[in-house]
Amino acid sequence: MKRIFLLLFLCLFSLGFSQKKKKAKTKTVTEKETVIIYTEEDAENTKEARVIAGFLKQNPGHAKNDHFKRKLMEIIMADNSPEAKPSIKPMSKDKLAKITQNNELNTSSSISKTVVANKASERKVSYAGVSAKKSEPSEESKKTASLLTHLFSNDAGLKEAYVNIKNKSNCNLIVKISGKKYYNLSVPAKGENFILIDKGEYVLTTMVCDAKYSSLKKINKDIEIQLNMAE
Repeated sequence: MKRIFLLLFLCLFSLGFSQKKKKAKTKTVTEKETVIIYTEEDAENTKEARVIAGFLKQNPGHAKNDHFKRKLMEIIMADNSPEAKPSIKPMSKDKLAKITQNNELNTSSSISKTVVANKASERKVSYAGVSAKKSEPSEESKKTASLLTHLFSNDAGLKEAYVNIKNKSNCNLIVKISGKKYYNLSVPAKGENFILIDKGEYVLTTMVCDAKYSSLKKINKDIEIQLNMAE
């Protein structure tokens, strides 16, 4: 009888120890949520249109705004732009000078129209000899145009919010944003990506490497969320 009790005790002890050990190995995700603020240094060093646009929106009276407006247009129009993609042709210096002199960058529509119009101006030639077709703007160009319009808008009643997700982990992420609408956002390892969503309450879920992340967010302004594995 004593042997039976001893065996039971050892079994229970082993089970509790293994569960404790397993619990200790559970990996967790760290999250940092901040309001998006762009500095002069960010605008100077970046090659992304959204960063410069955000800085211009947040600092309307800055002394270097004319410089940053020109840089913004050059990035949008450049062949190597990560926002516009290689199919957009560079803008001539004369045209660029005319735009900046006319202060066209002060309107939200001028930037987005420039991006989309230049994409739409490319044509596919039909070698069957019928007619030339206008190509549709790419999804990336539409996304960029929508973001720039959002960033430059002075409308306090905007229905959308800009969410930027920074992935500090070594794993690629697919972030699911579930609420009154549903969105999926892919974020590369050690990289970032953004999305415009309707303002509201959402549940954000993803797997950061092998750790589960889930968070309820009330998104009513532009925010940045940084995700990483806990050390």
